[in-house]
Amino acid sequence: MKRKLLYFACILTMISLVFSGCASQPKDKQIVEASTDYLRITDDAGRIVLLPKKPQRIVVLSTSFLDVLYGVGGEAVGRPSSKTLAMFPASQIAGEVGYVYNINNEQLLSLQPDLVIGFQGIHEKLIPILESSKIPVMMLKMKTYDDVLVKIKLMGDIVGTQAKAQSVIDKMQMKINEVVAKLPVQSKKVVILHATAKNVTVELEGSIAGNVAKMLKIKNIAVGSKSIDSDPDIAPYSLEKLVEGDADAILVVTMGNMADIEKRMKTDIASNPAWAGLRAVQNGQVFFLPSELFQLNPGIRFHESVEYMAKVVYPEVYGNVK
Repeated sequence: MKRKLLYFACILTMISLVFSGCASQPKDKQIVEASTDYLRITDDAGRIVLLPKKPQRIVVLSTSFLDVLYGVGGEAVGRPSSKTLAMFPASQIAGEVGYVYNINNEQLLSLQPDLVIGFQGIHEKLIPILESSKIPVMMLKMKTYDDVLVKIKLMGDIVGTQAKAQSVIDKMQMKINEVVAKLPVQSKKVVILHATAKNVTVELEGSIAGNVAKMLKIKNIAVGSKSIDSDPDIAPYSLEKLVEGDADAILVVTMGNMADIEKRMKTDIASNPAWAGLRAVQNGQVFFLPSELFQLNPGIRFHESVEYMAKVVYPEVYGNVK
């Protein structure tokens, strides 16, 4: 009887081992498959992007990301058309695929990319086209300094130049630390206007200029304002609130033809008594910030944006902007 019980126990144990082994096979297979990929990335749209091997034919659809890619030692076969000067002349060799907001699908596909890097909020419509062609595509965003740091590391991972990427971060951080170390004890107040050909709004902390002001411990009088529905980083413009806030300086970020927008705003300021009563206007402290540093994301030039705003707001400490 004991022998029979022992026999059945052995049979049950063997069956249990067989089934447990079969059950574990899919899991082991998934681990092996995942480990064979060159890189697994969760992009800013929450999508998991798998790169089976190191990309050799990268197309970048945003100038800011293009500069980061070349800054860490990478290269692209495709880039967006742009009217601004290139930070890395070598990047201009890459084929053009149209302007950021109007990418030419045929030109993009003709480059036979093995990775396309798009800007979240602009290029999502390209995802189905690229995925149907088995082309990995990631959607990224980059606005704040923290975003820039993350994207520099990411580009280093993509092209396999992690040490170069860290070096870029260290140098940029060192330059920012040098600026911040000289900040005066008494901070100033500013309002950051976002001006287009059609309207004017105010920028909050999440914008590029708003983030730079926060890094410099400058008081943005618009902080706490309710943002507009279409953009969490800007709020409606109110001349009454500008008068109430009485900022030391007015900083203007332009989107469009800067010369035309600047001319129109100066005309509005000169013709409106409420504008004339602002302390910043009376003291000549109205500044138009360069678009390449405050409208477009400066990327690996972020330290230049920090230094520029520091000079504008605190010329007595950092000297005047040239």
